Amino acid sequence: MEGIVVTAQVELVAAPTEPVAQPTSMAAKLQAAPQPTPAPVIAAAVAAVVEAPPAQAPPVEAPPAIAPPPVSGDVAGAEQYTIDLINLRRSEAGLWPLARNETLMAIARGRVADMVARGYTGHDDPVTGVSLGRAAMQAAGFGDRVGENWYGTIKGPPSIAEVAMGWFMTDPPHYRNILSGNFISVGVGIAYNGRQWLLVQDFAGQ
Repeated sequence: MEGIVVTAQVELVAAPTEPVAQPTSMAAKLQAAPQPTPAPVIAAAVAAVVEAPPAQAPPVEAPPAIAPPPVSGDVAGAEQYTIDLINLRRSEAGLWPLARNETLMAIARGRVADMVARGYTGHDDPVTGVSLGRAAMQAAGFGDRVGENWYGTIKGPPSIAEVAMGWFMTDPPHYRNILSGNFISVGVGIAYNGRQWLLVQDFAGQ
C-alpha cells in the first residue's frame, strides 16, 4: 500500500511516494495478493461492527460479471466500481451482494467532503471525537449494524478503487466489514483533498 499511514487517530496527509506498479490485466488486479510497501501510508482502522446475529440474506440474484473499470477521473464511476469489487469479493466468499443504497452513498460522499473541507482524515471528528460515519448512519435509521472503511492514496479514479480494495482485503478489520454477514447495503464516496484521493465505504444491515 502506498501513500497512506495506517492509524486509528487523525493523521495529517503523508507526502506521496513512488507508486507501486499495478497488475497489467483486470484478472491479475482482482486476483493478485497485494503486498504492502515500506512507503508512508494513511488509512484508518475500521469502525467496530456491533456483535449481533448476521442479517438475513436478502432475496437477490447473483451479481453479474464485473464491468470494466471506468475512464480515468470518473469519480462516480469509480464509486460504483468499488461497489462492484466489494460484491466480487463477497461472491467469491459465497455471500450475497450488497445493494447500493443512495442514503449510504450520500453519507459516504459527505464523509470524504468533510475530510477535505476541514483538513483531517479518519473516522472520528477531530474536535469532538465522535465517530462520524456511525453517527450519520444511525441518525439515518440504520441502527447498530453499521461499519466504515476508509483509505487514502495518490492514485486517482479508477485506480483508487483497486488499490483500496487490495489493501482492505489484507487487513482483517477491513475485510471483515467487506465480508460481513451483518450487512446488506453499502455506499461509497471518493474525493480529492489536494494531495491525495480519499475513499470511504459505509456499510449497514437491517
